[in-house]
Amino acid sequence: MSALPSRSRRALALGAVLLGGALLTPLGIASLRRARAERVDAQAGDPAAATSSSAGAAMALSDAGAGLEGGEARSPADGGGAGAAEGGGDAGGARFELPAWSAASRAATYGGLSADACDREMRARGIPYAPARGAPLVDRPIRLTGALHGVTFRGDGVAKPRSASPFDIADCRLALALDELAAFLATRGIVEVVHFSMHRPGPAGAVAPTKAAAKPLAGKKTPKATGKAAKPGERAAKKPAAAPGRPNQHALGLAIDVAAFVKADGTRLDVKTDWLGAIGAPPCGPGSEPKAPSPHALELREIVCSISTSGLFNVVLTPNANDAHADHFHFDIKRDARYFLLE
Repeated sequence: MSALPSRSRRALALGAVLLGGALLTPLGIASLRRARAERVDAQAGDPAAATSSSAGAAMALSDAGAGLEGGEARSPADGGGAGAAEGGGDAGGARFELPAWSAASRAATYGGLSADACDREMRARGIPYAPARGAPLVDRPIRLTGALHGVTFRGDGVAKPRSASPFDIADCRLALALDELAAFLATRGIVEVVHFSMHRPGPAGAVAPTKAAAKPLAGKKTPKATGKAAKPGERAAKKPAAAPGRPNQHALGLAIDVAAFVKADGTRLDVKTDWLGAIGAPPCGPGSEPKAPSPHALELREIVCSISTSGLFNVVLTPNANDAHADHFHFDIKRDARYFLLE
């Protein structure tokens, strides 16, 4: 990797992504740590580089776009369950393709971490956090206690303070993804992410999915339900218990609903008022142009398309998806997913 200061590499990489619609090379945890080590070496010979506050994982979104070192060019046919979308990061120009799913993608890398490995990675990066309670379906619940690379994640419209609100709880795997997201947003001058929620309580009776519960046991037959009345002298058959509710990614602490990005100069990129899209239209590439050529609308598209292309999240939903997302972006990691989705 180049010994350029991290800020210069990020600027070059971001330009490549937005102008060329380039695919970002997925990086695993080992690659992120190598990047951190290389940056430390570069800082030793360049005092100016020491002013950068980005940790190793913080560079991944932008550094990965600088080239395809060690990676492969991907065609639409290589894509996962979501396939590929036409378009480009410049809101209507170049072709845009979702990354092909692979076990090396960042969403898969984070999702595949054990709870202990996730804890170790958060400590290695110096992520400010504290263990959390009150989220029984979250595997390793935490609360962010400070900014990530100068970017604060703040709940909007939450009556309770951050230390008590259930909406500020996140699984540690989401926290790692947000750490990387924050480093990218910092290159855009963004200092605050306003969100509606990360964790939200699951439906009554919901249980966290497990690999063991995903498949029926071999040789076991599913008991048939019976509504027949018992014959005289027989005990009435019990109705089978209702299947537990299936929690969504918010209940698992693996999703965030972003309402706005706030810049250091006070500029607010508000999803509800500034996106200016249309339901059913592609968020990126041809056909994704906003209803009005607003600079805020174009910048929101640049941000979303770069995030989607990076493979940082399995699912990226915009107001173009449906009415339910009219006022926010939804980003989530699905630990068992083998696809990327952008709507």
